[in-house]
Amino acid sequence: MSDTDSVLGDGIFQEPDDFYKPEDPPSFDTYERKPELVRTSETNDISRPSKITLRLVGKSPLWGHLLWNASKVTANYLDLNGSRLLANKTVLELGAGAGLPSFIAAIHDAKKVVITDYPEADLIANIDYNVDKYARESQAEPTERERFQVAGYIWGNDTEQLCKFLPKGSDGYDLIILSDVIFNHSEHAKLLATCWNCLSRRNSDSKVFVVFTPHRARLFHRDLQFFEDAIQLGFKVQKLFEEKWWPMFEEDEDTKDVRSMVYGYFLSF
Repeated sequence: MSDTDSVLGDGIFQEPDDFYKPEDPPSFDTYERKPELVRTSETNDISRPSKITLRLVGKSPLWGHLLWNASKVTANYLDLNGSRLLANKTVLELGAGAGLPSFIAAIHDAKKVVITDYPEADLIANIDYNVDKYARESQAEPTERERFQVAGYIWGNDTEQLCKFLPKGSDGYDLIILSDVIFNHSEHAKLLATCWNCLSRRNSDSKVFVVFTPHRARLFHRDLQFFEDAIQLGFKVQKLFEEKWWPMFEEDEDTKDVRSMVYGYFLSF
């Protein structure tokens, strides 16, 4: 065999025809608000909109390609309690995905809505798309888009970059939304630190609203550790509700009931 002969054979470095797979395209999902919460325009009250259609990124390792049960439950609760929790309030959503709860906040006249997720280009661009779409379709004042701020943020980093979006005179956010993010157990301390530094102390009714599903039943205790850690940090913890939905993923049938649940909590000072 000569030095120029290949011991590997012909075409060993030639990729198969399907080697370069195209990226998954974005998809859309629609959240329908509860009919009793959507009033007609004749009441000159909440009439925007009865449905919210959101674009979701293609398959994402950061899970932004799904509209989670917890996000829908969060939206339902905020819709029911909007006048108390949202009207004229400042709102921060961490790990927002498509940002559904933030749009409910806008519907209930939050004065500032800051939507954040991991600073991955497709995720942030997708949130921007949904904000532009909401502002265009809500038929509100031309300044509707200005009420929103979209930003990439890594939990635990300097919170100055989040607090700079607050209206002048605000010392923190009135409501911080954590919708299905505490499954990321290694990030609990960073997430809590961000909430601690961003929540308003001047507003005695400021809250962190935490909604989650125990997607990994055997690690449910690790999800709940988030609240023990919150107490150790100095937060007060209040359990609000538990609702049975359906599991987001097909796994062990024996854990189906655990993985069907959605839990809601408040953290406060």
